[in-house]
Amino acid sequence: MRDENPPDPPPVLYSPPAPEAVDAFARQVCQRLGTDYMEHEIVDGFSAFIKVVANIQTKHLNKQGKSSESS
Repeated sequence: MRDENPPDPPPVLYSPPAPEAVDAFARQVCQRLGTDYMEHEIVDGFSAFIKVVANIQTKHLNKQGKSSESS
């Protein structure tokens, strides 16, 4: 006989993109913006900014998933 209530699916665990992928994306964006944006400091700063935002969003999504499990 089968259970009428199937087990809950495992929770989704989000992770930020790989640092290398973010670096490549930042380079591509800066390249498309023009040569003025291809300075090392600009590309690195933009990449660091994206990594911070991605980590914040990842933590937010994972925290949100945990709170909905306890509901």
